[in-house]
Amino acid sequence: MVVPTTWKRIAVLEDPALAEALSRVASLYPGVPVARLVHDLAIKGAEAAAEERANSDRKIQELIKWSTEGRGLIDWDALDRIDEEAWGN
Repeated sequence: MVVPTTWKRIAVLEDPALAEALSRVASLYPGVPVARLVHDLAIKGAEAAAEERANSDRKIQELIKWSTEGRGLIDWDALDRIDEEAWGN
């Protein structure tokens, strides 16, 4: 018996890349229907992508902070005079 759902369905083409990806993980989820596997992997992929972006944003903010507040790490006066020092102007 098929139970109707109120959720919107999404058609996904099983192209060679998706087929290969599903093949790689099928043994990790024995007996799980392909539709459920695609659903679960999409959610895990979205979580991983969001975490990757958050990590990247954090690293960029750390670099910005280091480059603007790291007064003890860089001789900022020498850096301000770099053109004069390098070219003798």
